[in-house]
Amino acid sequence: MKKLLSNLLAAIGISVSAAQAAEKVDVNKILYSMPTISGDVIDYQMPSKETFDGAPQFHEDEWCQLEFFTKSRLEEIQSKLSEYKIFESKNRTASGWKEIYVRNIPRSKINLDLITLNSLEGAKAEPAPILTTASRPLGQVKNGFTVSIGEGVLLYGIEQEGQVITLAATVYSDEGNQELTKSFMALDASEKLILVDWRGQMIIMGGSYGKLGVWKP
Repeated sequence: MKKLLSNLLAAIGISVSAAQAAEKVDVNKILYSMPTISGDVIDYQMPSKETFDGAPQFHEDEWCQLEFFTKSRLEEIQSKLSEYKIFESKNRTASGWKEIYVRNIPRSKINLDLITLNSLEGAKAEPAPILTTASRPLGQVKNGFTVSIGEGVLLYGIEQEGQVITLAATVYSDEGNQELTKSFMALDASEKLILVDWRGQMIIMGGSYGKLGVWKP
C-alpha cells in the first residue's frame, strides 16, 4: 500500500517525504496575513439578478478596514486604535501576525442618510456589496448599500430605517484617494465625521480652512 501511494504521489509530482512533511504542519504556527479585522456580525441574503449585476465583490476581511465614525466618538476610537497598535506590534513577525485583532465596536446611527451620500459629487448608487471568502461567496449584505464616487472609490455600509449605521470605503486607484478626500471633506463639513484607517493606524479629521488633520497613536 505504501509503495502504491508512493507511485501515485510521484505520478503527480509529489515525493513521499514532501507529503509526510505536509501532514506534520502545525496549524498553530500558521500566521495571519493581516493584523486586524472587523468583528461586525453581518446578515446576508441571496442576491437577485438585479442586485447581483454590478454589485462589488470583495473578501470579508476587507470589511470596514477604512471607515467613518461621528466626531463625537473620537476619544473612543483613539482608545481602540491605541490598544490595537500595542497588540499589533506584539504579534508582528517578518511573515505575518501570530494573532489577529478583532475590532468589536458598537454601531450607532451616523446621522447620515443615503440621499446625502448619493448627492456627493460624482456619486452613483450601486447594489449592496457581496462578501466572499477565499473559496466561496457568503452572500449579499442585508440592508447594505454601495455608492461609487467616480472611478476610484466605493462608499459602502449598512443602513437601518433610512439612517446609515456603518459607513466604510474602498479605494481602487491614486485618483480614488483624491476623490475620497473630497468626499470626506464634504461629509465632514455637514456631518462632522472622522475617517479611520485601521491598517495604516491613523485617524483623519477635518480642520479649519479646508485642511485635514491626522492623529496616530
